[in-house]
Amino acid sequence: MSELLSEELLQWPGVGARPMFGMRAFYYGDVVFAMLPDKRALESPTAIAYKLPVGRQRREGQKWRLFELEGERDLGNALVCLDKAYRRAGSTRKW
Repeated sequence: MSELLSEELLQWPGVGARPMFGMRAFYYGDVVFAMLPDKRALESPTAIAYKLPVGRQRREGQKWRLFELEGERDLGNALVCLDKAYRRAGSTRKW
């Protein structure tokens, strides 16, 4: 499932990926908006991390959320979360 999500994200405009700590970090421009398990990840291969659009009162570390995929039926919900994170990254990226 992680591979399916990775393939989808890499088709979105401006998205790139790099390995980071056993995960794959997904960037929109120079802003990281998602982390998916890579082949060497120690965590469950069905958990993804993404940045939520949050208000100004939250600290930087509180932006990250975890989404656990229990089956293929969760892929649509995961994409909704990733799309929100992608759009947030697009509104804050640096040129």
